[in-house]
This record gives sequence, C-alpha cells and structure tokens, in this order.
Amino acid sequence: MNPTPPTESPSLEDIGAAGTRRLRDADRLKKSSDELKKLVLAALRAGIHKPTEVAKKSGWTGAHVRKMAREAGIEPDDRYKERAERLRKAQTEDPS
Repeated sequence: MNPTPPTESPSLEDIGAAGTRRLRDADRLKKSSDELKKLVLAALRAGIHKPTEVAKKSGWTGAHVRKMAREAGIEPDDRYKERAERLRKAQTEDPS
C-alpha cells in the first residue's frame, strides 16, 4: 500500500525536521547496538548460553555474532572447533 502523496510540496522546515529526526534515530540505533554488542559479548565470554541461542535472541545472524566474537578475541569452544573442522573437511573432500 502506497501512501497518498501530499497535495502540497513539503516546506524546507518539514525537510529539516525529518532530517533531524533521522539523525536522532540513527544516534539511538547506534547506542542500542553498542549496548547489545556488549551484552552479547559478555554472554559469550560467560559461556552459560549456547552461542546459537545468544545470536537468536540478539536478532543478529550467527555469522555476525561469530565475527564480533572473533574480533573481540573470543575463540570458539573446542567442541565447536572440532565440528567446524569436520564440516570444512567434508566440504573440501572430492566426491568421486
């Protein structure tokens, strides 16, 4: 559903107000993302919850959470390393 276009051209004040709202919202999004990142990394460091559960609850993809973890110096648990190595090996093996 497309909104009905305005009958009048927007004023410069309307455009300026919308721009200000966008910047304010961008700042709030950045702050909330930073807070969420701190919580996710703390949860991964604590090791109480499974990484997949943490990723799901965060709303971020597993790949994004893994990347953040590696950048923060959090390495995968040994059992995850073994599984990743098995998967990588299976993908590179010649099927013939």
